[in-house]
Parts: sequence; C-alpha cells; structure tokens
Amino acid sequence: MERRKIIAVLFDIGGPLVDESPDELHGYEVIGSVLSRELGCKISDEEIDRARDFAIRSWAPSLTSSILWQFLKPDREKWRVIREEVLREVYTWREDIRLTEGVAEILPALYEKYTLALAGNQPEYIKPKLERSGVLKYFAFSRISEEMGLSKPDTRFFLEICKSIDVKPENCCMIGDRFDNDIWPANILGMKTIRFRTGPHAVQKPRVPDDMPDAEIDRMTDVPVVLERFENEGS
Repeated sequence: MERRKIIAVLFDIGGPLVDESPDELHGYEVIGSVLSRELGCKISDEEIDRARDFAIRSWAPSLTSSILWQFLKPDREKWRVIREEVLREVYTWREDIRLTEGVAEILPALYEKYTLALAGNQPEYIKPKLERSGVLKYFAFSRISEEMGLSKPDTRFFLEICKSIDVKPENCCMIGDRFDNDIWPANILGMKTIRFRTGPHAVQKPRVPDDMPDAEIDRMTDVPVVLERFENEGS
C-alpha cells in the first residue's frame, strides 16, 4: 500500500507546546474575582468548578468564554468586555511561559525533518512570550488564531495553515490535547492526529469515530516515534 508522507506537523499551543497549568489556576482565580465584582456577590471556587466542568462536557471551544457566559448571559456586551479583561490578565500576569516537558528536546530534530506550524487558539498576548521562549524559530507558520481571524474547530483555520505552508492536509499531522478543537477537525480533513493527554480536557471522551486520534501519548518525547510509525504504515 502507498505510504502517506508526513511533510508538516501542526502544534496546538496550550498543552502540547506550552504547559498552561499555572495560567489555568490563576485564570480561575481571576474569573471568580471579576465575576464577584460584577455580580455583587461572592462566586465560590465550587461554582467556577461546576461551570468549568459544564464547559468541558458541552465541548465549548473556549473554557473562559463558556464559564463567563454561564454567569453573565444574556448580556453579550458585558460578556465581551469581561472576557477581554480576563484574557488580558491571564496572559500577561507572568513574564514568560513554561514549555511542556520534552518539547525543547524534540523541536530541533522535528525542525530538521518536517515543516512545523503553530495551530493554537490564543490571544495576541501570548506571542511575545513565545518569541522569548525561543521556539518560534522552528515554526514556518507562527500566526495564532487572533492574527488569523479564524479559530478552531473551524476547518478553515486548518486549511489556512495548509495554504500558508503549501502542504496538503493529508500530508500533515496535528498534535493537540482536545478531541473537539484539535482531533475532530483535523481528522475530517484527512490529517494524521496525535492526542496529548494533558490538562482539563484529558477527561474528554470521543463522541463519534471521527473524534478518535490515530495515536495518544502522555509524553511529548513520544512524538518522533509516533511520526515515524505513521510514515511506515500504509495509508
């Protein structure tokens, strides 16, 4: 059988590339504080946890957006303003990011073999941190969703990346931590997919066969081995 050649590897930012656990903890604190101020009553950690769990179960594209909307609906304008305030605080509260364990080790080798592309739903505040981390030099495509005007799970997001790097979807592999935002849209475009089990979305379960990744990993250092296996398999 004809082998499927992997030419490009797309990296979700939060999870596979950047360890967001400090930002997640801080983010829930910020959300609780801002909502308590706006609503004039104390919003408990338990209420935030329930809203987060609902967002995960309902496959909300953005946890922050969903949590805030659960408390602020139906006021769209207030939601928009508060969401911007929360995102700004969460993404600017510390100077630098923490790369996911193993990423700094594998990127140079992957760079030598594949075209690498960012594929993350992030606000503009993360870009300077990515630059300071030193990882952007490995990525042929380094625009984030806010710069693109598109976001996951919209398949146009992925197609725009493929167009920019001049690689067909079937010659790409997407690495992400979410079935809904990362694996499903990449699968239906014909990409190979690797799910990295980490963060709050590790509890997600596939809804339909199209959600199933081609591989699942618990360590980013396993990525080169999985990619080699893909290339040796018939398509």
